[in-house]
Amino acid sequence: MKTGLALTSTVVAVALFAASSPFAAAAPNGLAWDSVSKLAMSTDPSSLQPGSFDDDYSAASSAQPPASGGGGLFGQLKQSIANAQSAAQMMQTGMAQKHYVAGSKERTDLVAMQTATITDCVARTITTLNLRNKTYRVVSMDQPKVASSGGSSAGGSAPKDDGTKIAIAVANTALGARAVGGEQTNGYRSDMSFTETKPTGESHTQNANLVGYYTGFTRPFPRCSGRGPWSGDSMSPGQGMAMMAAASKLMRELASSGMDKRFSLTQSGPVLPFLNFAMYQAVTFSAKNGQGAAFVTENGHVHSVDANDPIFSIPSDFTQER
Repeated sequence: MKTGLALTSTVVAVALFAASSPFAAAAPNGLAWDSVSKLAMSTDPSSLQPGSFDDDYSAASSAQPPASGGGGLFGQLKQSIANAQSAAQMMQTGMAQKHYVAGSKERTDLVAMQTATITDCVARTITTLNLRNKTYRVVSMDQPKVASSGGSSAGGSAPKDDGTKIAIAVANTALGARAVGGEQTNGYRSDMSFTETKPTGESHTQNANLVGYYTGFTRPFPRCSGRGPWSGDSMSPGQGMAMMAAASKLMRELASSGMDKRFSLTQSGPVLPFLNFAMYQAVTFSAKNGQGAAFVTENGHVHSVDANDPIFSIPSDFTQER
């Protein structure tokens, strides 16, 4: 998942959809759902449509993470290869996740990996749970980034803003009403272009196609200072993650229009209710060779959750990593 020209019409659309939803009152307070994210090879975005969420979630949940590769340099190499192969397979079968958002808190579980990440925007902490080993670690969102020997960095500091402006143009077509994952939705197909212009004048345009089915209630996001409209889902490295990151970036930019003067949005056709909870989204990126690949996210098992739910706490039988 940063003065939008269509903000007013978007707010009206959200309000009209919400008026008919049983979750209209509950969703802003807290929402929980399961998801499956995967890659789909397709040159025709119109062929991407919701399937059976329960079947897809069951298959994705059954994926087996790679076993430990042992110690030493050779063991580490084997483990790296196994991780890459597992991630590639996972992106084809699907990555199963559990999501919980309420108040200032957010939790995301990677089901097959048996890990969870809890973000608390008030406490300013990020807690990582190892569900298999029953261990946890806690870091501050405000600790400075420190370069590691591998060139990566740790900490929760936001990247420095370089002043880039983003112009988003969206041409929408309505697909009609449809029940998806047990929820009533309205579907849309959108041809999108995202043009990023740096202060130096350098410009780059990315084209994409979106097929989405949206409910009548908004998706809640914890608001953390120094972060975007939402904190984003936890991801592990591997093939397919670049597309996942790109799809998430496009949706964040859509949601940021109207909240940041550097993000402008123009729409033609029916207004896309991108602030509403999506039961299904497929983002297809254009390729020069005519081939296409889509990043698909299916959601289901939607229910309400409270910020005081134990799901946002560290289990009493977990021990802290040292």
